[in-house]
Amino acid sequence: YQAVIRAFNRVGVRYVVVGMAGINYYARQPSEAFATMDYDLFLEPMLNNVEKALRRLERLGFSIGTTQGAFTPDELRQIVRDQRTLVATTPDGLTGELLLAVSGFTFATFAKDAATVTVRGTPIKVGRLTKLLKSKQVANRPKDRAFLRRYKLMLQEMPPPQ
Repeated sequence: YQAVIRAFNRVGVRYVVVGMAGINYYARQPSEAFATMDYDLFLEPMLNNVEKALRRLERLGFSIGTTQGAFTPDELRQIVRDQRTLVATTPDGLTGELLLAVSGFTFATFAKDAATVTVRGTPIKVGRLTKLLKSKQVANRPKDRAFLRRYKLMLQEMPPPQ
């Protein structure tokens, strides 16, 4: 995923890492990280931004689909208008979700105070933890409720920061 972020940064794709991938950047140690099957990127839902992201992903060997299945480039304008999620996968199983909408927040709201985390020299825009958690609460899916219960228990068991 670092190669994706580097490529996005290089061409100016406007994104914020969200979801469990974003929450994991706040883990102080590996035992505080949560397993996730994908990497969620909230893209500014503007056609030129999404097109730029897709071109970079395809150059990196990702195939593009939608959460409903196949994707054809002539659908992109409507996908952006409807703020539907795109899915990028590699043959070896890396998966990224390209979100054009997130529960409870606009892109501008997430982006305005996104943290910049540097990993091996690559700056990564990550949503603020409070917003990431609030988005899970607003989404209110069974998996989000289960995560929030587990996260609350984990926080209660952790020693205070030194």
